[in-house]
Amino acid sequence: MQPAITDEQITSLLPQCQRGEAAAVGALYDLYADRLYRYMLARVGDPEVAADLTTELFVRVIRHMGSFKMNERRPAASFSAWLYRIAANLITDHHRQAKRAAQVSLTEELRLTDGEPSPQHLAEQREVFARLQRAMQGLSEEQRLVILAKFGEDMSNAEVAAWLGKSEGAVKSLQHRALQALGRLLGAGDRSAGKPVG
Repeated sequence: MQPAITDEQITSLLPQCQRGEAAAVGALYDLYADRLYRYMLARVGDPEVAADLTTELFVRVIRHMGSFKMNERRPAASFSAWLYRIAANLITDHHRQAKRAAQVSLTEELRLTDGEPSPQHLAEQREVFARLQRAMQGLSEEQRLVILAKFGEDMSNAEVAAWLGKSEGAVKSLQHRALQALGRLLGAGDRSAGKPVG
């Protein structure tokens, strides 16, 4: 688990970034890049696309850093929310532009060595991941963020609450509703998968 990003880090780095100081931009990148990459990967399911979108996100952040107005009471939460809104917009743009088709690279499959999982196991893992990814698309943006923060980043309710600018009670409620919705969506996928074609 990565340590929580503090208000002090953001209030120290942002003014330097807005002045164009490369070291501060690098430090900000180091704070957020892995988190944003994992968020992108969970939403698009392709490591290369997630890496490209993460790079594009930081290009946009650098370009628009001067327009960001920090919430003095919650600097880290407000900046994080701004970054994740940009990320969500990039993902939406990506999904609009890309007609997603499941592609399996045969050359990658043929490079399996003795210690690696079988092609069947890899295909099953891909299918589980694809089902979860489709189910995650059925959640609201806040529900997705809570699930990713809690289970992807292993953040506590207090950390998620600070990050999203919500109370811990609201985070617990969002998580509960998100898990219920995921259960329904995944269950619906099982039922439709079991229906006879005819």
